[in-house]
Amino acid sequence: MSAPLDRAGFEAALRGAALARDARRGRLERLAAQRRVVVYSYGTKGTDLALLLRLAGVQCVVFDNSPAARERAARDGFETASILPSGLPIVVAAGQNQVEILSELDPSAYALAEALYAFDLRNAYGPMRDFVGMTESRADALFDRYSRLEPDYQADFLAVLLYRASLDVRHTDATRLPMKQMWDPPLTDLGSFCDVGAFDGDSLTAMKAVLPGLARSLTIEPNPDLAPAIAETAARLGLANSHYVGAAWSHAARLKAELLFNGMLVIREASDGDTEAEALDTLAAEATFDYVKFDVEGAEREALDGGRATLRRARCIAVAAYHLPNDLIDLPNQLDAILGVDDGWRWGFRHYSQSFDDSIFYAYR
Repeated sequence: MSAPLDRAGFEAALRGAALARDARRGRLERLAAQRRVVVYSYGTKGTDLALLLRLAGVQCVVFDNSPAARERAARDGFETASILPSGLPIVVAAGQNQVEILSELDPSAYALAEALYAFDLRNAYGPMRDFVGMTESRADALFDRYSRLEPDYQADFLAVLLYRASLDVRHTDATRLPMKQMWDPPLTDLGSFCDVGAFDGDSLTAMKAVLPGLARSLTIEPNPDLAPAIAETAARLGLANSHYVGAAWSHAARLKAELLFNGMLVIREASDGDTEAEALDTLAAEATFDYVKFDVEGAEREALDGGRATLRRARCIAVAAYHLPNDLIDLPNQLDAILGVDDGWRWGFRHYSQSFDDSIFYAYR
């Protein structure tokens, strides 16, 4: 564990990362001028990138070693290649093995973050350049959050900030954890779990593996098609599970669920919405859940606001802090306001991917 940085050292580290990005400005400008590129990998990130580039008027040739992935790309209307084309800029759009792929390619190949920044595209639910720029514009607030973290987690947080500021994913090499460990809490003596944004119940399986005493759960997921899978998973794991088909929100409301082209589900409040929403405090009633997890595609602020009492009864809270550019500051600050600073809460932070996604804060006691 490296020694914690003081404010001057912290700010110097961020400035150094920004200078490293500025030193590659010519390289980034050359990419931005291209109207035809190779997108290496057509998984979730590659699909998202290719679709965004097409909207920006940039033609994509999709390369992927998987015939099935190339078939998907062709169905989506992209030119594909089974042999890596030459003469075009290559953007490695893999979410989990960018570093490994880049190390095997010509040094001129671009990382995903570089492409999103150069073409001024969206990352998650905000402009990529805002994710980068906040490391400079909100450096004071970032240092305050860094200082609040337990020492074992400070290097993880700083690494993500250096990655954002520099666009160099290698900053996270020493601290990044495998995706299979995502949501693993800092505590293991937790017997109940509230999963806000449960998807298909995959987190139930993961948590049962690391929390041997887990016996009771509440799952919240707006996609009704996933309810049977959640029920099957809970039954297989022997969990007494209650499930709510809808969204956790700050109050009872109707939401409009919008499925984006990349498969993500975005929810917005609308009087004519077809998705029911309720406050977590209403759904949990008086029940206590030791561990509460939030991953709700950019709606974390509203979900947290509706769960104040439930959160104060918990012992561990995990919140996804990567959907919006300022989540790294705004969401833990919001939790501080809900939980108070005098009740023994400690703060942790982990990052789990080779993209800007999958940064998680843990508040625990």
